[in-house]
Amino acid sequence: MLTLSHGLNLLILLPLLTAFLFTPESMTPAFGPDTNARRILVCLYATIAVASMVSLALLATGYTETGRHISVTLFALQIVYKSLTVLFIGFGSSVVVTNGVVVLVHSTTLLTLYLSRHTVA
Repeated sequence: MLTLSHGLNLLILLPLLTAFLFTPESMTPAFGPDTNARRILVCLYATIAVASMVSLALLATGYTETGRHISVTLFALQIVYKSLTVLFIGFGSSVVVTNGVVVLVHSTTLLTLYLSRHTVA
């Protein structure tokens, strides 16, 4: 599940970041005009992508505990901030709908991770 959640982050964010960098005008309908606030959001997205890549690399190279710690922190923060977009924007935005999918996947990942560590056989 950790790999699935990080993979989802990268599947969404790498094309999104590419579009922000190379065709910023194409992002205006969903994210508004190119302002400092939008550029800060791009920085947040880039940070999430890097954290997912680092965590995946740690998990793949045997540093599983560190990779899990990064994952839990990253997914929890994403769940909170993406859930708040519903309150501030509503479900009328494609960005918010995508955020909802990410929240469901990351919540499932965290629940699965918790249950796997706390289930008595």
